[in-house]
Amino acid sequence: MSGYKYRHLAERLRSEIELGIRAPGQQIPTEEELASRYSLGRNTVRQAVRLLVEQGYLVRIQGSGTYVADSIDASPHSSEPVGSRSIGVVLPRCSNYIYPEVLMGISECLFEHDYTMVYRITYNKIDKERQVLAELLSTNIAGLIIEPTRSGWPLVNADLYRRIEAKLPCVLTHATLSGFSFPTIGVSDYEGAAMLVDHLAANGHRRIAGFFKSDEQTGVRRFHGYAGGLSRNGIHLDETNLLWYFDEEFPTLFTEAGSQRVLRALEGCIAVVCYNDETASRLYPFLQARQIRVPEDISIVGYDDTHDLSGIKPFTTIDNPKAILGRAAVEALLRLIKNPNEDVSLQFPPTLIERDTVMNLAEVSV
Repeated sequence: MSGYKYRHLAERLRSEIELGIRAPGQQIPTEEELASRYSLGRNTVRQAVRLLVEQGYLVRIQGSGTYVADSIDASPHSSEPVGSRSIGVVLPRCSNYIYPEVLMGISECLFEHDYTMVYRITYNKIDKERQVLAELLSTNIAGLIIEPTRSGWPLVNADLYRRIEAKLPCVLTHATLSGFSFPTIGVSDYEGAAMLVDHLAANGHRRIAGFFKSDEQTGVRRFHGYAGGLSRNGIHLDETNLLWYFDEEFPTLFTEAGSQRVLRALEGCIAVVCYNDETASRLYPFLQARQIRVPEDISIVGYDDTHDLSGIKPFTTIDNPKAILGRAAVEALLRLIKNPNEDVSLQFPPTLIERDTVMNLAEVSV
C-alpha cells in the first residue's frame, strides 16, 4: 500500500486546512519535520506537498518555506482519482461546534487503516445533500459515513439512500433512518437529557425550561429525554416553558428579534436544559445583558461538552466523545465492509460533567 502514502498525507493536511487547524498564511512544517512526525520518507512527503500546491491549498515561497494559501475553495475536492480504498464522508458542517473533532477522528483512523477520505459538506441543506450523495454514488468508493441532513424532518432524499443501501456499506452518525438497515454510531441522547434533569432536580429545581432544535433527531431525542426526566422526578411539563427552533432561526434567537420568545419560555423558571452547549453559550450573554445571573438566578445545563465557545464559561453538560465517535464510525464501517451482516451499531453511554452553572437550592435554603 506504500503507493497510497503520499495521498494519505495530502488528505490529512488538506483536512487540517479545510477545518481551519492550519490557517491561511500559516507556514507548514518542513519536509523533514513532516517525515519524522508521520514516519514517512522525504520523497513521499514531497509528493504530498506537491499535490497540495497543484490543487491550490499550499504555496511555496523560495527561500522561505511552504504556506497555506490565502484563498482556498471551501468545497473540498481532489484531482486524484477516487479508488476502492477511499471512504466518502458527508457531514452537515465542517468548521464549527463538534464537527472538527469528529472529522479529525475519522481522518486519523482512515489514515491509520490506509484509506483516503472523500469529504463533502451539506451545510444542512437538503438540496446540497442530494447533490453530494448523487456525486458520491457515481464514484468508486468503498463505503460511506453520513450524518443525514435535517434528520428530524421526513426523509426527502429517500431514493438516494435506497441506492446507497443497495450499493455501498454505510454507517450513520447521530441519526437513524426508519425503514433502512444502516447502522448508527451515536450518543444516548434520551438518557443524557434525562440525566441533566435528574441533576437539576437533585439540586432542588422544579421549574425547568427546555430549549430544543426541531430539525435534528438529536434535538427531538433530547427533548424526549428531558420530558422523561421531568416525569420520573414528578415534575409537570409545562409547554409554555418549551422553546423549539430550527437551523435558520438560531442566529437571531438570542437577539432582540427573538428575545420575547426566549423570555416567554423562561418565565417562572430557575433552570433550563439547552439542546447543546452552543445554545447555552448564546443564552448566557443574553441573560447577562438583562442582569440575570448564572447560576444565582437561573441554572443552565448544556450537552456535548464543547469548550471553544468564545470565552463563555463551560457548562454542566453531557459528554460527546466527538473524535472517539469519529474513529468508532470508521472502525464500524471497515468491519461492515468485511462482513455486511455484522451488527456494528454503537451508542456511547452518557457521562454527566458537573460545573458551576447549577445552583444547589438545597444548600441555599439551609
